[in-house]
Amino acid sequence: MPTARRSAAFDPVSPDLDLDALVQQTSNFEYVTRISLDMIETQAPEQFEKLLLKHVILGGKPLVIEGFHKRLDEWTFTSAWLQDNHGKKYEQARNLSKQTNMTLSIGHYLSNLGKLAAQWTCHNYRDRDRQRLYLKDIDCPQVWHDKLREVISPSLFYLNDSVGNIGGPGCVDEPNPHAPGLRKGRGVARAGDLMSCLPPAMRAENLMCYIGHEGTYTPAHREMCASLGQNLMVETSGSVDLDGKPTKPGSSIWFMTESKDRHIVSEYWLSTLGHDIEIESHFAQINAWKSAPFTTYIVEQKLGDFILIPPLAPHQVWNRGTRTMKVAWNRTTVETLELAISEALPRARMVGRDEQYKNKAMIYFALERYTHLLKHVDQQRATGSDPYFNVDVKYGGKIRQLQKDSRRLLALFTRILLSEALPQNPKEDRKIQYLPFDSNVTCSFCRCNIFNRFLTCPTCVVPLENGEEDTYDVCLDCYAMGRSCRCISGYKWVEQFRWQTLMEKHESWRQQINVFKADKSEKIAEPFQIERQFMEKKSLAQVCQEQLKIRPWNDPRKAVPEPKLTKDTDESRVNADGTVTVKKKKPQVIEKGHMKNHITNYPEPIWKLGVCTCGRAYSYGSLFRAFDIMPLTVMEDPNWQCPHCRRICSCGKCRKLAGIQPYEPTGTVLGYDTRRVADPRSTESLVDFKQSNFDWVKKAGDDVPAGEETRRLTRRFDQAEAAKSQGDTIDEAHYVDEGEDGPTTNGHVGGESPRAQAADGDIPIDPLLGGTPSDELPIRWPVSHKHALADHGVLEEGTDKEPPHLFVAPAAVMLDQRHLGGGFTTDANGIVFQYPDPTDPDPTVPQFAPPQVEQRSEPKNGADQGKKTKRSDLLEGGLLDPHEANKQYHKEQVKRTLAEARRNNRYVIVEAAMSGKALRVTLKVDRGRLAQITSQAPHQTMQPPVRRPSHIIIQSDYPASGSKNQSPRNPLKRVRVEKDDEFSTKKDKRRKNRQRLSLPEGLGKPVTKSSKSMDISSASEDEHGMDVDPTPAESRLPKPRQLPAYLANKSDVGNGEIPKELSSEPRTRPSRKRSTLIEPTMNGCPSPSEEGQRNGSKGAMDDVAEANRKAKLRASQWDREDSSEKSEPEVPVQNRYDGVDERVPAVRPMATFRLAHGSPNSQSKAIHTPSSVPKSIFSKGKKIRITSGKGVHKPNGKSSRHSLT
Repeated sequence: MPTARRSAAFDPVSPDLDLDALVQQTSNFEYVTRISLDMIETQAPEQFEKLLLKHVILGGKPLVIEGFHKRLDEWTFTSAWLQDNHGKKYEQARNLSKQTNMTLSIGHYLSNLGKLAAQWTCHNYRDRDRQRLYLKDIDCPQVWHDKLREVISPSLFYLNDSVGNIGGPGCVDEPNPHAPGLRKGRGVARAGDLMSCLPPAMRAENLMCYIGHEGTYTPAHREMCASLGQNLMVETSGSVDLDGKPTKPGSSIWFMTESKDRHIVSEYWLSTLGHDIEIESHFAQINAWKSAPFTTYIVEQKLGDFILIPPLAPHQVWNRGTRTMKVAWNRTTVETLELAISEALPRARMVGRDEQYKNKAMIYFALERYTHLLKHVDQQRATGSDPYFNVDVKYGGKIRQLQKDSRRLLALFTRILLSEALPQNPKEDRKIQYLPFDSNVTCSFCRCNIFNRFLTCPTCVVPLENGEEDTYDVCLDCYAMGRSCRCISGYKWVEQFRWQTLMEKHESWRQQINVFKADKSEKIAEPFQIERQFMEKKSLAQVCQEQLKIRPWNDPRKAVPEPKLTKDTDESRVNADGTVTVKKKKPQVIEKGHMKNHITNYPEPIWKLGVCTCGRAYSYGSLFRAFDIMPLTVMEDPNWQCPHCRRICSCGKCRKLAGIQPYEPTGTVLGYDTRRVADPRSTESLVDFKQSNFDWVKKAGDDVPAGEETRRLTRRFDQAEAAKSQGDTIDEAHYVDEGEDGPTTNGHVGGESPRAQAADGDIPIDPLLGGTPSDELPIRWPVSHKHALADHGVLEEGTDKEPPHLFVAPAAVMLDQRHLGGGFTTDANGIVFQYPDPTDPDPTVPQFAPPQVEQRSEPKNGADQGKKTKRSDLLEGGLLDPHEANKQYHKEQVKRTLAEARRNNRYVIVEAAMSGKALRVTLKVDRGRLAQITSQAPHQTMQPPVRRPSHIIIQSDYPASGSKNQSPRNPLKRVRVEKDDEFSTKKDKRRKNRQRLSLPEGLGKPVTKSSKSMDISSASEDEHGMDVDPTPAESRLPKPRQLPAYLANKSDVGNGEIPKELSSEPRTRPSRKRSTLIEPTMNGCPSPSEEGQRNGSKGAMDDVAEANRKAKLRASQWDREDSSEKSEPEVPVQNRYDGVDERVPAVRPMATFRLAHGSPNSQSKAIHTPSSVPKSIFSKGKKIRITSGKGVHKPNGKSSRHSLT
């Protein structure tokens, strides 16, 4: 499983942070070098490009160019312009507090930035419930793109395809867009951004805008695919807004590192902070940066500051003020491609990060473009008659740099082809499927972009709704690591380029680059076959081909039984007399195709083990976690030696052998859980990369307490210092001075210019860049390693000069525990840590841990043994911590608290709260008892639950589904509503298509009309724009069923067809209650007293539904009898609501009696039904029929107006 160790918590930056004081008081904080835009414009463009190469790309240090706000259009780069022109565009804003996205319009977001920023103060900036909405990664407006192109240098701008000068060597005439005719184009040169070499459909659009407010941030991360980052602040808020409202000045604080410290930064994140910087999910707190063993570069980015970010350099950003608006993009060069292929892509593959830049395809298309330019220059040189032009074409600095970049690209392309090369086998080659390249094939596991060859599973194919198929494709690197679908084997080969086509391309490009070689000392590019012969190991494709043969195929529809692991042990049996008999067990018979793992001594399948020539076998998981050996390293080497043969095995048996030096892991592995990003059909069969290597680190003795440096961290520090000691020299084999135009008088091609004759090519742009040479800078070594470094000859032994401390601890804990909440603690360096609890994701119990006190002792001499050491002497000698008294006082406070808790029988609760422990107990309570407990009033001493106030300031203004034009805010309106107690206006969703029975005028309950204030705004919508029923859940009771359509038609039309059978839909029967039933009378009508009780009863609606149900059942039974009877006359009826006589159809009583044989004196034979007759349309009789008579005549000759029910 992933790590369960403690991890650093998120600690925000205070709004009133004094950045200048922080940098001055912290020894490992430095400001980033700044240069002015005006100073750059006074120099040649080639000198500025050389500065970028030496300081940012090769040196790996950040750089800030200030003053761009003077060149930007002050009317276009504003929030008002963005709101007027793109305010109605919807974007995804990131809610950093909840780690969710919210859809809202740009105008809605800009209008509420003042409220979002004003909520943060120096007292509540640690509240976790407040909104932090960051509008990031939105598309840059085209108008901004065009205006930035006019201001920023072509070598730095987005998708630049040439850094050549206008009219330079190799230029061609091109149409003039501003006037009729032609104009001189740019000369032949390399591209400022190799992304421009890709076809437009394959490019990754990364020109993005970022709009934030106080409290928003970007976690620590590296630029994607080791690219170069550019970030320009185009607009910030001032002290007053355009509307006259007061605002906070906007700026951004950057915490940056250099590229050469990337390994120690990564290890510090893993071992000390407990986070993986590749996942990009943690914003490091200031105390963590202060305690870091590397230099942190600080930038306060203000309006017009242009920050250049080196490749692979971790950094994070914190926004301040009411508003900050930035434009950012990335560039890819030859240097970044080399870092991406060797380092960035393997790291991204481990965590499953998307590869959006298509680096391998970029190498292919860049080579195609560069060789085409070189061929064009060669043709101009062959056909040109001007000798000076030929010299410029052949020896021009930009053209020679293009040739050198082409050579480096060819080396990368050769490396890609060598990894995909298969042994020549015509039969196997014919089985490879061909899929034309479209750059859209990605690995189903790691999501990297696949350039040419990959494996696809013919079994795991899922059809989609649009008719396409979702195939499971895996790259060769993942398959070699054991990552695949559940089939594990049985894959088919697929290629996107014909292999013969790639071979022809490679040979053509190789010849073109070798022909245009300007220096004879340059190495000639060898043919592909010769390069393949020099390989001492198997290719990646060959490894996958062998693994396909030895790995078994599993049916994904069947569960794979787990093997039973048994160990060779002796059996012991206790006899009846108490004696123990030991029975020797026979050695376990190892199945065919299995071998014993050297580490665990359990048999495992051979295809899961790395077998050495000595016969020992190691599992790939143990090799990865204990010895830092990837599975591909074992598979590609036919003569691989196991750790035992190399005398570095760290298992229990080998540690006891003489001459064994156990291996120590060089880095920390937290575990990579890729189930969230990988395809659900994926599995890991060789190595469980979710496991950490903490057990092996403990065995090596490198698991030191928190706050102390580990040997892993020290080893990374030594590597970083060794890389820095080499300096930032420019390799002449890869670079030339692009400002050179031809040979010089000393006979050397492209001699150095007067400005470049300084030592190591100093650039006279900013005196601040001069500084102290790197070899004269003092090296800061950890104090605890002073003697170890002296043993290795790094430091002189016996020197009195004490090297400064590497880990700088703050003077006091800069954190208020009252704002933290539960689950947090601080260490001696002031870093806030959070202990994850799998049973409680949001702990509320406050917990803290006392800081660790380092015990110091001083050896006593004979003379000083009886003397009492003074505190001042200890402080001067550095043997006593000046804050020791505070720590001792805190320790005594903890002891007193625990002692008092023990006396009050609360020791377990208090100790658990102080140590961060939690135990959740589940009690089974009977439902009746639980209802009784919950119904009881709370005890007098119990505190009522504290309800936190809602801090939601802004909600989504995205219209709900089904509404086209919905205003985000609608006022209250008075609408006319109708009350109908018998037939509710809320329809059952399952019966919404049924028709309603239309009542004759005057029947039924009267409809009362009233007015009601209703909020018709989006209050019934949640923050995601979905409709929400505002009715409480308690009041959503089932309503009476509607009358079926056939009964409604039958009532309206006298003679209608009766269905042959009733509806088969389920019916909800309301519960019957005797207290609500109305006893039938002789004529079927309820008495006035009963009617009054009926109106006031609680189950009125239930009785109506029951009566309707019975009427529907009897309608089908009485239809034939009624059809043969004569029409009955219409009689006047007194309306019981308004007292007006109305003529209604005469009906026959439904629930009272029926006459037998038509006899007038048959009332004694009346059959009373057990049900009551409620007030509904069916209470008027069992049948409604319009008649022509004026009254109902009884046998006695008297007419009755009350015979209707």
